[in-house]
Amino acid sequence: FSTSQTQVSKAPSHGDDITPPSSPEQPTPAALDISGFGMIPETPRRPPTEAPASLHVLKRPPLEGEYISVTNSLGSRVYLRQKEDTGTKVVDSRMVPNSFGSLGLLAVPISVLRQQEAERQVVEESQQCEHAQYEENEDPEDTEGRTSRLWVDRFSPRHYTELLSDDFTNRCLLKWLKLWDTVVFGRERKSRPARSDRQPLNQNPSKPNQGNQNPNRFKTKIEMTEELLEAELDQYKRPKFKVALLSGPPGLGKTTLAHVIAKHAGYNVVEINASDDRSAEVFQKRIDTATQMKSVLGANEKPNCLIIDEIDGAPAAAINILLATLNRKDGHSAEGGAETSKKKKKKESILLRPIICICNDLYVPALRPLRQQAFLLSFPQTQPSRLTQRLAEISLQQGMKADTGTLMSLCEKTDNDIRSCINTLQFLHGRGHKQVDTKTIQCISVGQKDQNKGLFHLWQEIFQLPRTKRKRVGEGFEEAPGSGGGAQRFQHILHLASSGGEYEKVSQGLYDNYLSMRVRDPNLHSVCDALDWLSFSDRLNQVILHGQNFSLMRYLPFLPVTFHFLFAHTHVPRISYPHSQHEASSRLLSNRNALSSMLADIPACIRTRISQLSLTLDILTLLLNIICPKLRPVNPQLFSSREKEQMRELIDTMLAYNLSYRQDRTPEGQYTYVLEPRVEEVVRFPGLPPHRQLTYQAKQTISREMEQERMRRAEQLMLQRNPAVKEEDKKTTGPKPTRNHQQRLENIVKQTTVETRPELDFFGRAVKCAVLAMGKAVGNSDVWFRFNEGMSNAVRRNVYIRELL
Repeated sequence: FSTSQTQVSKAPSHGDDITPPSSPEQPTPAALDISGFGMIPETPRRPPTEAPASLHVLKRPPLEGEYISVTNSLGSRVYLRQKEDTGTKVVDSRMVPNSFGSLGLLAVPISVLRQQEAERQVVEESQQCEHAQYEENEDPEDTEGRTSRLWVDRFSPRHYTELLSDDFTNRCLLKWLKLWDTVVFGRERKSRPARSDRQPLNQNPSKPNQGNQNPNRFKTKIEMTEELLEAELDQYKRPKFKVALLSGPPGLGKTTLAHVIAKHAGYNVVEINASDDRSAEVFQKRIDTATQMKSVLGANEKPNCLIIDEIDGAPAAAINILLATLNRKDGHSAEGGAETSKKKKKKESILLRPIICICNDLYVPALRPLRQQAFLLSFPQTQPSRLTQRLAEISLQQGMKADTGTLMSLCEKTDNDIRSCINTLQFLHGRGHKQVDTKTIQCISVGQKDQNKGLFHLWQEIFQLPRTKRKRVGEGFEEAPGSGGGAQRFQHILHLASSGGEYEKVSQGLYDNYLSMRVRDPNLHSVCDALDWLSFSDRLNQVILHGQNFSLMRYLPFLPVTFHFLFAHTHVPRISYPHSQHEASSRLLSNRNALSSMLADIPACIRTRISQLSLTLDILTLLLNIICPKLRPVNPQLFSSREKEQMRELIDTMLAYNLSYRQDRTPEGQYTYVLEPRVEEVVRFPGLPPHRQLTYQAKQTISREMEQERMRRAEQLMLQRNPAVKEEDKKTTGPKPTRNHQQRLENIVKQTTVETRPELDFFGRAVKCAVLAMGKAVGNSDVWFRFNEGMSNAVRRNVYIRELL
């Protein structure tokens, strides 16, 4: 198109004002060339047959032709057709130099532009004055007026560019929210090249393989987050993660970020507080109302975006309701009662609106199932430079004087907490402080809040010397706590240890990490002093717990102070979480259980002479050597008389002390015999091999012989307890009944007896009389067999009796 004309007019039925700037080709009367050399163009007139301007404003994109989309400040969007200018082209004489030597390249002269800019500034200032007057007259009954409103609300960011949070966090949340455009606004997602095809911004295209572009390297956190955001959409055109979970300390602007990003993306924000709505029914109703109902109240036709604040304070039932909403499938639920009740359950539709959850503690047990289905975004601390700049702007608007050093000290005191910094400035302003210096900030205690630093922060403060801070010129105040001499360090560590409260866990961390610190002590005097203080702390804790004398707890925080002066260094310490106490207590409990189970079944004659302490210190070490004799790996029937006697003594000893061997399977799949109960771990150091070890065959033989000996002793014990059974057996007279197998054998013998012919001499005379004799199959053979009827899938082979004889 040679030229483009855009005519904008809003329909009378809507109250939105969409007025784009006028086209440069048709200047306004205020922009006419008054030099006298330019031609005055005629005012364009609308033909009588032309449609009204409202017909050019479309609610939807036209099917044919080019168009331009226009969005007003309230978020309403219309579409305008783009037509070709068919009128006659007017030759602009401004291309010819005028009398002043200017070419007139601008459509509007520079003087007119300056006048328009001045008028615009006047209009903005008048609007600000009207807004200020509205705030003052907001509540006529309020005597305090404008001062009653919190500065945190007054100076809260309204646009994306006013956010103080991290840029990467802002972009990630906005990018995740834009993934919903396909299902919410009907916009197709733009296809992007794969990660491998794209190059970093700081990489030269002529050198694609420059730097550490190793494909096998570990991915950074930024790359992992970008891959999560670039995942494919599901079948309903929704992102992989249906909910975003923002986590971070309070006062950093998480809720403000969620509101600004949602409004920037074109949503209507609906916020609920999970800590207030603790009822599962109310929580379910509010979620369904925000995610399913349309927002068509008045002129606000934006879709809803649900923001759930303080989700870490919600009960487990509310979290389960949220998970059920995320995992809901499309379709109708089953009808209950069919024809009898004729009641239908409510239709459950899938989630088609984004949900943003905000929490302070990400690792609350109730959030464990939600973390697996949410897009996790940790909120870093605000940069001190950006926060200082914003505080300087607020101070300037409120008429307060504060230099950069003062504001930096305020940020450092509040740990870059935006809310706490602004509230502190408002408090000082209300007290009449028009000029704030660093001494005032250090002396005031308003900016400080109840913060739980954590155990790692406390251990780091104990083992690391504070950095010396340079005093600025003209400052006469005292240095920050912990950064001065010994007295300040003493008070600082004592305050941290007293406010922590977890004295036992703190002492465990000191015990596990003090030997890894850098200490210039060749004689180890500091280590000996530390062990003495640990012993004193243990005895003190024992007296407190056993005697219920809790007044002595005031002396427990002095242990971290002593360790600070003994082991503190300028280097950053590597601190590990203490596990030795838990491992030692678990091992002690296991050893006590093994000894108790061993002593439980020891005969009374032995039990009266030993105790658990004497068994551990004196008997058990020698006993383990006694039950490990030298045995040949052969059948016990081949043992010599000395070895058989040794085996009997070994079995008697193990049975007397309630010891046995149990077959166990190792993680590698091999079978082995272990001593039960496992008292070997009580008297032997872990990791060291035993002094003498029996073979697998020897342990198997001992285990089998012990089972047989237990059976024999049990039978003897039963006969001793029931002597009447033995006497009845002796008094029984008459022939003993024949057993079943003997009766079957007699039948077999009868069936196999045959009449043999008499033995004849040379002349045929009988030498002996004919006798009945059994056949060779049974009578004259030492081999006996038993035939089992049945069926077998094994390999069969015909075996004859003669092969066995």
